[in-house]
Amino acid sequence: MRNLFEDIEPDNRSDNSGEGAVHPGNTLNDLTGKEWIKATKSWLVCDSRRYHQNRDTELHPARYPEELVAEFVRFFTTGDGWVLDPFCGSGATLVAALEEHRNCIGMEVNRHYVDLSLDRLQAKARDTRTVTDVVHADAREIAAPGTWERVEAVPREEDGLPRFDFVMTSPPYWNMLRKSRGGVASTHKRRAAEGLATDYGDHERNLGSIEDYDEFIEQLGVVFDGCARLLKPQKYMVVVVQNVRVPEGYVRPLAWDLARRISRTLSFQGERIWCQNSKRLGIWGYPTTFVPNYHHHYCLIFRQQD
Repeated sequence: MRNLFEDIEPDNRSDNSGEGAVHPGNTLNDLTGKEWIKATKSWLVCDSRRYHQNRDTELHPARYPEELVAEFVRFFTTGDGWVLDPFCGSGATLVAALEEHRNCIGMEVNRHYVDLSLDRLQAKARDTRTVTDVVHADAREIAAPGTWERVEAVPREEDGLPRFDFVMTSPPYWNMLRKSRGGVASTHKRRAAEGLATDYGDHERNLGSIEDYDEFIEQLGVVFDGCARLLKPQKYMVVVVQNVRVPEGYVRPLAWDLARRISRTLSFQGERIWCQNSKRLGIWGYPTTFVPNYHHHYCLIFRQQD
């Protein structure tokens, strides 16, 4: 049987992990073959202490950990690559990209979270060669040249639009944050008791306030159609999303419906499952009805084929 690593030869991109060198034909990332394999396992646990103790971002009701972003940024970009997050929220994507020495641009419709993200980036910025910025705009306008006119830091093409090496984001999970979690002491109820935000707010352009499910999927599709225009050829996008159980007692397959909609413009490449081991359990349907404790999210992976 042929050795998977027999054609991996050293080159001038050194590897500090002690697991070999980067293949000279690797144009996607800076990983060795063994590091590549580890990053393609279809599930990962990401539940770090840093995530739970990051009090600044508690102000945002739905966030993912920087460590999750770093996992994908390292796989889908090389050093000094350009990363985009169209729903940047409290800035997890941008902070993680910055820590991995990637250029990063976020977009956010809520001015409060724009300022929060900029503050976090400023506190982290050490390398002046790395470009970071947050655009205050509706993500549905991401492919409009006018959206980028005031962003001097990002290079643009002749059509007035920038091009990115990687897109990673987590959109609103429909109107889930506005719905009751039942009678148990959920994180949602804890946040309400502590006076923290429990949804994305009342901004008129907030996609999480769209009540019609099909319209919500289509409006997210508009955003990701725009992201497709901004992706360089053969580059990737990761969308973190979860299926949603509605109060009527059934599950909306949000992840799968969104994958189908995005596949109109980008090629679906599969998924990795982000598992949360330390998330609190709730006894939701006891003693008559099966209601799952959702401790996983789908990291849907798409590729620009053009």
